[in-house]
Amino acid sequence: MPDATRPAAEGRVRLTARGWLVLAGGVALLAVGAVFGYRELVILGGVACALVLLAVVLVGRIRPMTVWRTVAVSRVRPGDEVEVELGTTEEGRGRGAHLLADRVREPSGERLVELPARRPGDTSPLSYRFPAERRGVADLGPLESRRRDPLGLAATRRGSGAVDRVWIHPRWEPLRALPVGRSGDVQGVFDGGAAGSVSFHALREYVPGDDVRHIHWRSSARHDRLMVREHVDTSHTRLTVVADDRAGASGDDLAALDEVASAAASVVATALQGRWACELRLISGRGRESTDGGLTPLLDLLAEAEPTEGASLPDELWRLRNRPFGDTLVLVSASITGAEARLFARLADRYSRLVLVALRRYGAPVGTVPGITVVDAGDATELAARWNTERWSA
Repeated sequence: MPDATRPAAEGRVRLTARGWLVLAGGVALLAVGAVFGYRELVILGGVACALVLLAVVLVGRIRPMTVWRTVAVSRVRPGDEVEVELGTTEEGRGRGAHLLADRVREPSGERLVELPARRPGDTSPLSYRFPAERRGVADLGPLESRRRDPLGLAATRRGSGAVDRVWIHPRWEPLRALPVGRSGDVQGVFDGGAAGSVSFHALREYVPGDDVRHIHWRSSARHDRLMVREHVDTSHTRLTVVADDRAGASGDDLAALDEVASAAASVVATALQGRWACELRLISGRGRESTDGGLTPLLDLLAEAEPTEGASLPDELWRLRNRPFGDTLVLVSASITGAEARLFARLADRYSRLVLVALRRYGAPVGTVPGITVVDAGDATELAARWNTERWSA
């Protein structure tokens, strides 16, 4: 949807660095010429000051502007191009803009895209493209309308437009099989068979569209806002995937996290294709659950993940232990140690199956750990081959 936003600031004329130098030089020439009686210096100083004054008059106050920004696709993958369209409407008093400048902040850096403004009466949109180079989040805006004189002595700008976000999802490969702890699948597709039913999972804040019959009035009164009971179907296989987003554990934290995100995306995508209930968590504490089979919210979380200082694996394992039981728990890490793997194995009393995906390119191989299925792979690309040849025991 296009986003139309009213201007947020007045467009006042300001001298540029060049303008201040010319003005300072002009004042100095006037002073020296007046003190020592050099008429030529007085003339030169007067001309310099007059040029600065003329530049201010020519630039004038910029007109307010309403801006629409439309992003063709807000979720892409590395290597794709993002197309952005800008529509503008100038109104009120003042002079028209010369340039429109849109700021693009993405994982690979920050850039300023400058476009020539349309002539008055021209309503055709402006457009530009930028490449999505790596996993992450790109923020577009705020957009500025700018005007300056031909000599670059004075300029004015007016902020206009909101910030739009583009998620650059990690690449992922489909996996052939997934380990299962329990399942109530009546067709016998999975390897378990525990019966279950809809049961209470957690309390959360009410959002529009929730069934009012699930409002927990006692908790709502205590928190001073509406709280609803969230239920899950325990007869469906439940998979929890934890991605390691700790900083300082590998030589290149950002590259390691890119590989971890791709590997985790492969696991959750395959699980959702098999109609499993799936939850994705980060060691830093954030988590997101797909209750309707949608993959997008989970990939958004992986795109937003950044190496986090102070993230603790023992803390996340403690949180996992104090959550409702699950069937299969998969930990994806590029820097886990043997001691940490043995600590992970202690969750065997809470989960029917524990799987550790260890990416060797940024860490050492883990080896065999009792109670854990360890999948050693060089990177996310190699993971698919390793995973698909793994003999998953019942």
